[in-house]
Amino acid sequence: MTRPTGQYVLTFLLMFAIGLGVPISPLFASRMGASWVEIGLMGAAWGIVFTSSAFLTGRVSDRIGRKPVLAMSCALSALAALWFLRATSVTELIAIRGLEGLAWACFWPPMEALATETADTERVGRGIGFVTTVYALGFAIGSFAAGVMTGFFGFTLAFSTYFVFAAVSMLVVWFVDTPKRTRHGGTRPPGGLSQRLSSRGLVAGNVLGASYTFGLATVMALLSVYAAGLGIPIFWIGSALSIFWVGRILGAVFAGTASDRLGRRRVALTALLVGCVGFVTIGSAPSLLLIVVGALLAGLSIGGIFPVNVAIIADDIEPELRGAAMGFYEMICAIAFMAASAFGGITAELVNPRTPYELSAVVFVSCAIALAVLLPKHPQTVNARSEGNITN
Repeated sequence: MTRPTGQYVLTFLLMFAIGLGVPISPLFASRMGASWVEIGLMGAAWGIVFTSSAFLTGRVSDRIGRKPVLAMSCALSALAALWFLRATSVTELIAIRGLEGLAWACFWPPMEALATETADTERVGRGIGFVTTVYALGFAIGSFAAGVMTGFFGFTLAFSTYFVFAAVSMLVVWFVDTPKRTRHGGTRPPGGLSQRLSSRGLVAGNVLGASYTFGLATVMALLSVYAAGLGIPIFWIGSALSIFWVGRILGAVFAGTASDRLGRRRVALTALLVGCVGFVTIGSAPSLLLIVVGALLAGLSIGGIFPVNVAIIADDIEPELRGAAMGFYEMICAIAFMAASAFGGITAELVNPRTPYELSAVVFVSCAIALAVLLPKHPQTVNARSEGNITN
């Protein structure tokens, strides 16, 4: 069995680097005189590029291997950091965020595929759960460090550190162990890639991914403004978001392993119901305490769903198509994230600021019903069905 230590180190370093840049880039744009529309375009550039390229980068990683595409992610991130240091216009910042979207697309589909390939067949959830935990830790620590660096020393130190860590990750990627490429014997499931992507398991995984991302976008894009409207001070808003990240980390730690032991369906349904309670709590919150409790529950749910989600997809598709499957999944998630952000903002404006959280609760319940229909209680994985894998 291939050792996954290298992929954990790589994930932490690169997510720490990207975590340094993401929270301060809108502030950097504002310092340059960017309007709200231009700041919104920065996020849109990231989303459009990521959405349009994730499937392609995943498919490329199936053909040429995971390492070259991961190395490209590191190189693009380092280039983005260097460009931040030299940028002189808001237009450049919009382009940089698009570049970061491509870097993200070069990282997650191959890394998700790799995490499932380096785990034992019966421990796929545990493998992706560890990667998710390391990602959350790295990104959260990087975001915190960015605030400290920028607050005391300015943007230059934060972007310089971003560049250094991204550059170091370019070296680390070559020490990541990857399994030998395999091809399946006569029991390989029939059908081409498009038919495989429409199988029941992958449909269930993508429905779950779109649903959890809908909730994630509602928290990330709207919670701070919603809390401020309730008169909660900025310090406590930041604390509530930190609690959300703590929940994500804890959920990722336990859910993947739990799904290996108890079944994907049971853990996914539990996580969705926990998230539903969390969103209802946030939406009815007249106080900081209820927002914190709701954020923690939403974090536990969203953190727990992700590794189970990836494991559901990995269970239903063979390794040589897994990069493409993960890329398609990431594309669906990106579309859901952008749609939820836009739709949540519109409904908050036209109906009530609580409405986006109520909608997220409805989405989670609807997804739970869909999964109860789509997922068997004890699915048999493609790897378990496939016999006589031949190593090339």
